[in-house]
Amino acid sequence: MMDIEQPHKRLAGWYQTVAGQNLLHQENTLINKAIEGLFGYHLVMLGALDYAQGMAGSPISHKIVMNDEQLQQGTLHLRGSQYALPLQTDSVDVVVMPHLLEYSQQPHHVLREVERVTRPDGYIVILGFNPVSYYGICRALLGFKKRMPWQGHYYHPVRLRDWIQLLGFRIMEIKYCGFIPPISHEATQQHLGFLEKAADSFIAPLGSVYMIVARNQTVTPSVVRPAWKNKRAKLNGVVEPTTRMRNRN
Repeated sequence: MMDIEQPHKRLAGWYQTVAGQNLLHQENTLINKAIEGLFGYHLVMLGALDYAQGMAGSPISHKIVMNDEQLQQGTLHLRGSQYALPLQTDSVDVVVMPHLLEYSQQPHHVLREVERVTRPDGYIVILGFNPVSYYGICRALLGFKKRMPWQGHYYHPVRLRDWIQLLGFRIMEIKYCGFIPPISHEATQQHLGFLEKAADSFIAPLGSVYMIVARNQTVTPSVVRPAWKNKRAKLNGVVEPTTRMRNRN
């Protein structure tokens, strides 16, 4: 069972608030735009959060959600450990990881497992909370570390980028969203809605959530079999004579 199960359930509860619903909409939009151009046979989303709308834009028909609860009909659900994914090596075309690493005890191990199951030229899509943002300020200065979504560890996207590149991935893009402060007041959220479009052009790296899309550049070595010579290979249309002496006795 995944050790992030309980934190993600609490995080899912926060996403039901006004601020959470607004951020979830922004994140689904990011995911949708990122995966709509990624093709293949298998897409796996890790975690217990409901990103059904974001996954809907994928052209990949076989989608697997690895969690404990059924989120939507028509999607295969799977239980397992994030440290030993029950998936074959080099078998997945796209792995989506929304807020997985923040609540993992061994984020490096998780990334290595994801790299293992991602096929060469496959993609990973990572969503994380940005420590340099409104959410990061609330976590660092207002003592919100014991509350969701401020529990766990906020990794800076530059640090995470370095980890990913060490595993053989090439960073394709980094996008941001969530420029509205985490205020659970619907009228205020709507009033500040203009910040999403304006900030995306001017202060994008200060978004509360970042999305990293990376491509697996690791080449899986293939076994080269020796080209054995046929014992009765033809030479100029005739059978090649053998050099061995026949036993006449």
